[in-house]
Amino acid sequence: MSAGASSQSNITSRQSALRAWCALVAQSFQRHWRVRAMGWIALALLAIVVVWVALITERGAWNLADQRARRGAGTYRQEAERLRPANRYLAFGNVIRPQDDAPKEARGERLQAHEIPNPLNPTEDALRSLVLAVPKAVTDSDTFLREWGFVTYSRWVVHLLFVGFVLPLFTLAYASAAFGAERESRSLVWVMTRPIPRSAIYLAKFLGALPWCALFGLGGFVALCAVGGPHGREALVRYWPAAALAALAFAALFHLLGALFRRPVVVGLVYVFFFEAVVSALPGSLKLLSLSFYARSLMYNEAADAGYPVELLPAMAAAVTSKTAWWVLGSATVALTVAGAALFARIDYRDDL
Repeated sequence: MSAGASSQSNITSRQSALRAWCALVAQSFQRHWRVRAMGWIALALLAIVVVWVALITERGAWNLADQRARRGAGTYRQEAERLRPANRYLAFGNVIRPQDDAPKEARGERLQAHEIPNPLNPTEDALRSLVLAVPKAVTDSDTFLREWGFVTYSRWVVHLLFVGFVLPLFTLAYASAAFGAERESRSLVWVMTRPIPRSAIYLAKFLGALPWCALFGLGGFVALCAVGGPHGREALVRYWPAAALAALAFAALFHLLGALFRRPVVVGLVYVFFFEAVVSALPGSLKLLSLSFYARSLMYNEAADAGYPVELLPAMAAAVTSKTAWWVLGSATVALTVAGAALFARIDYRDDL
């Protein structure tokens, strides 16, 4: 009878601990409902980036043909039209005819030495015309322009702005606040009085903050892709798995920083703007320590598998395989979470009283 009562008591104790753990997860989730100062800053910066991307998309600047060729010149499409043999001859004859009588493509244009027609040497003139007709053929190729636009959008918006700036900033704002809010309110020591192990408290805090990291991190990606036109919509379809895995890895890292440091935001900002922005772009093997490098590798391989000219992404020439990137990001998430739980269980928080 005594053994049965003891067994029943143990079951009740475990059920009580489980209810306390679930309540802690819910409480941690609810506390993030109020967007803190760091969250408002991240939202403001995201709004600026979204407006900038929307303006570029509205101007059609992702399309190579509509970009300005050089200062004082027209777009690549206009320059390609000017280099057509007929327009070069018109521009060459423009020295003896009034400007107003010349076609639009030949007005006010000064030919370079290699562009001047040479009708007295048919072979040289034919070869020159053939070479100078290449830009026109390129700007008339819908396939080339679509591929160029997608890779350009991927390089500047997805790789540089989202992976290197927006995603780390949002995950830092919400993952580091899981313990930061408790430290500020001097209530961390009371949280640890719950009838659950410290490692379980660490995991509960992480699970409570994770939905917010995913919501705002991936939400920022959706916002950037929504204003990117066709290129943005395709980027969303192709890159969202890599963005989701990167959000998990960054959340695990910044949650660990929140448990270890009194000023995790400062430490996190140093990591984002120095290590992720500078070290990950350096040549050599040091970039292998960067989480964003593996997220970019996944995106790079996805674009390469789809047949896009990834040679236009020179910084990712040393990208690892997708299998390696998945394994590293997944292992980093698990390792950082386990390490954080173990360290949190050992650290003395008496100073928070």
